[in-house]
Amino acid sequence: MAAPSVDYQSRPGGYLEKLRDRDAWLAVLLIAVLPNALFILASPWLIVRRLPSPAIYLAAAVLSLALPRPFSYLLFLLAAAIDGFVIICLMFDMPFDVSLASLRFLTEIDIGASFLYVAGTVWFIVLALASAYLINRYRDRLRAASLIPLIIAVAAVIWIDRSVNLYKPGKPAAFESAMQQANLTSDMIIRNDRNVLLVLVEGMGAFADPQERSLLESKLRDAAGNRFKLTHGVNAHYGSTSGAISRELCGRWGTFTDYLADKRYDCLPFRLADAGFATISYDGFKGGLLALRDWYPSIGLKTLNFRDDLERDHPSEFTRQCGSALKGLCDSDVGKRVHRELAASNGQRKFVYWLTLNSHLPYVPVENGPLACNSAQARITDRIPCELTEIWMEVFDAVAAIAADPDLPPLDIMVVGDHNTPMWSRAAASHFRTGLIDWYRLEYVADR
Repeated sequence: MAAPSVDYQSRPGGYLEKLRDRDAWLAVLLIAVLPNALFILASPWLIVRRLPSPAIYLAAAVLSLALPRPFSYLLFLLAAAIDGFVIICLMFDMPFDVSLASLRFLTEIDIGASFLYVAGTVWFIVLALASAYLINRYRDRLRAASLIPLIIAVAAVIWIDRSVNLYKPGKPAAFESAMQQANLTSDMIIRNDRNVLLVLVEGMGAFADPQERSLLESKLRDAAGNRFKLTHGVNAHYGSTSGAISRELCGRWGTFTDYLADKRYDCLPFRLADAGFATISYDGFKGGLLALRDWYPSIGLKTLNFRDDLERDHPSEFTRQCGSALKGLCDSDVGKRVHRELAASNGQRKFVYWLTLNSHLPYVPVENGPLACNSAQARITDRIPCELTEIWMEVFDAVAAIAADPDLPPLDIMVVGDHNTPMWSRAAASHFRTGLIDWYRLEYVADR
């Protein structure tokens, strides 16, 4: 492009003439518009964050014009792969270094089970091949074109993305976990000398509408009776699920890569274990994802119950599966097992931590759910937050059943969203508060 050997006596000379150059506008069409058109056209309705992607396609095009033709296909396939990677990273609020470290877990995910993932993969492959073909077809004209209109167009696409796509705030300057906000610190838990249940709910952001939040909160309020005091709060989050685990269990911003060394980390489960508590985890998915089975013991979780453990030890309780790309055990079934765990008393205090699964995107809706999400009588007007709330309701039903059980030993319960709900739809995203999660504490007060 604009190579020094081009004879500009026969080409546009001034900036205005370059802006009128047909070849320059061909470059704009093929390099700035084609790879980004779908996302620009969808931007009034969808949130697709991909800030560096237009510049990546520009780099692929420039290199394609400098290298032999076959390299164009490799370069644009690479650019499309990076584009998809960027979209996933920014959607799930994962730092790029953490996302790169997470690539080794792709074998744990059934990509083919999700129409969204399959369709996205096909789109990016077609886009890459079409772009490479067109770059090669118009190679001579593009080499002679001015770069100025193209650079302006790419900068404009990046500016549009940055302006309209609700980029999430970075790491908050101050740190406070939901457990700390609720005064469930290690010292307080040890002093209270009761069992503790911490439920980390996948994707449960902070509702913008209190009436929608009450669909969940009312379940805990009804179960609380005179035995519990219910408190609600909101908390800032940073990162994805492993960031939430670090936030609530270790009291700091972090992610799974911060806990892979073979050493003991000063985290809540270890402090409670040192005080004589049994520390137990439950998760309906495989322990290989995010290397949880490897580093949970390093933060003090002594008894681990992942999908394979639960299916092996309690086969009659886990006869079905739920979910899509992350298909695992059903949250309602795991909740019943957690209930039995808390009911089985051996005289030792327990800290039970449950990471839920079924609301992970892409999700499978609840059949004939209680909110009538696909009807004119839907309790939440937008389908996506409505269907997610129905999935969360199954978790809250399980927690409410635990709270309402009069035969359980004294117990404090904490229910916390792990991170804000990742949303493609602008209408759906408006139902939640950016950068915040809801939490609920059921504080045992029957002994007072």
